[in-house]
Amino acid sequence: MRTELHPTEARQADGRREHHETPEPAGSPGAGHAPSWRLVAAMVIVVPTLVIAIAAMFVSLAVDPEPHEAPLGLVAPPPAAAAIEAALAERAGDDAFAVERFTDADDARAAIERRDLVGAIAVGPGGVTVLTAEAGSPVLAQVVAGVGNGIATAQGVPVATESVVPTPETDARGTGFAAGLLPLLIAGMALGGAAAVGLRGHLAMQATLAVLGPLVAGFGFGATWSWLGVIDGGVGAVGLAAALMIGAITWFTVGAGSLLGTAGVGVSALVMVLISNPLSGLASSPYLLPAPWGTIGQWLPPGAGGTLLRSVAYFPASSIAAPVAVLAGWIAVGAGLVALGAARARRADVPGGAVAA
Repeated sequence: MRTELHPTEARQADGRREHHETPEPAGSPGAGHAPSWRLVAAMVIVVPTLVIAIAAMFVSLAVDPEPHEAPLGLVAPPPAAAAIEAALAERAGDDAFAVERFTDADDARAAIERRDLVGAIAVGPGGVTVLTAEAGSPVLAQVVAGVGNGIATAQGVPVATESVVPTPETDARGTGFAAGLLPLLIAGMALGGAAAVGLRGHLAMQATLAVLGPLVAGFGFGATWSWLGVIDGGVGAVGLAAALMIGAITWFTVGAGSLLGTAGVGVSALVMVLISNPLSGLASSPYLLPAPWGTIGQWLPPGAGGTLLRSVAYFPASSIAAPVAVLAGWIAVGAGLVALGAARARRADVPGGAVAA
């Protein structure tokens, strides 16, 4: 017995059949990409190797907290200066300090204010004067003070410590500033992830979020630090510096997400959180990281951003060209990745790949 379908029912059945027979997008589960034992073997090797490499980096940063090529000023008569340099090389190592001689303590103070030096030792008839910059790194200031005390003890003369660039009294140990830097990284990741995933394919919306979001967050952080006494004024400059750091992380995350999808956001998190954050030296100083990690960290957004923020907040005489250039470069890289992702989506011409304003 043959059953005739009503025209409406026939159209519905055809629609269900067409929907069922629609091929799955490339890359989706079940689209000819069934896992194989080769993939399992590769994951068994690659994933643990990557984790071990990251663990090795973390351990190497923790077990060697000695200064490396830290620029240290020295004011002393030539014979005494030569003896002090030799003693420092013998006790701390040849690469611990990059000693620069000065004829006047005022010149050394000016160099500290420009962040050309992490500190200085001045030896004179009245004893040893240690010039420090706690605002640059409280930990490194203690190291410099220890060096000065050792020199004074060896010569049997009194020692005095002068803080050329101190931290604010409301954040005497500098812990508030260091603790406030990690949320900047998180803000960049959150804004970038939201733009990459939630606004995927909408370039105008992504760009708006990537520009305005860091500005709002940056000035908000600057105002919060001022309110809590972490910085003494300069909210506008600190806010702009924070926005630039957040923007660099945001744009790279958006770009990686635009090009690689959700996996790109994961790649950005790996680069910014697991690699860049420990190499930044935010909690101590890049000079306290073993070579070449401290230098590498300054080419990454958290390291360059932390250096820029400290300079703007506490060292107005210092040059900020290098960290600004690094952060601007990461923004440009992110924007380039966004453009590549948009071009790739247009070529693919798949659902959700079209670029909309």
